[in-house]
Amino acid sequence: MSRLSSNGLVLFSLLLTTLVSRLLSCDKFGVFSATSEAISPLESFVLIGTAEPPGTFQVQTLRDTFLTVKAPTSAKSRGPEVRGDATEITFDTTLRIRMQARFKPRIKTSKEDKAKEKISRAALEEAVGRKLEDEEVKRLRRARREGDYHELVLDLKVKNKHDKFG
Repeated sequence: MSRLSSNGLVLFSLLLTTLVSRLLSCDKFGVFSATSEAISPLESFVLIGTAEPPGTFQVQTLRDTFLTVKAPTSAKSRGPEVRGDATEITFDTTLRIRMQARFKPRIKTSKEDKAKEKISRAALEEAVGRKLEDEEVKRLRRARREGDYHELVLDLKVKNKHDKFG
């Protein structure tokens, strides 16, 4: 997904793939299919964010037409009709896109923070060079989260050494 900018709007260019790695494309008649394995301009779509209602988008095709989803008109139809030949933005072209939780982007800083929090007592004692008390271990772990870990380790090392001239 790449980000574009046009007239102050934030647009996203994206490719839609199926479970078996086929790309969704829209032909010149507005019919969608998922048969292509290679990327071409037919397989790229542009998401245009709308102001009202918030959190909704229009999906624009290569030919400047929009994806439409129309409710079934008769009881015999099996589901909504999806086409890609609308030329105007209407209620049928406005979509809310939902993602499965496993595909949502995760904040990487939280993983880094968790990695910083997890340090064993043995690793801390090895860094300092002696056995540590519970209070010192807590201070070192807090310093590791806050970013002044190395300064505190140096302070504890200096405190550990016997220097009659220091």
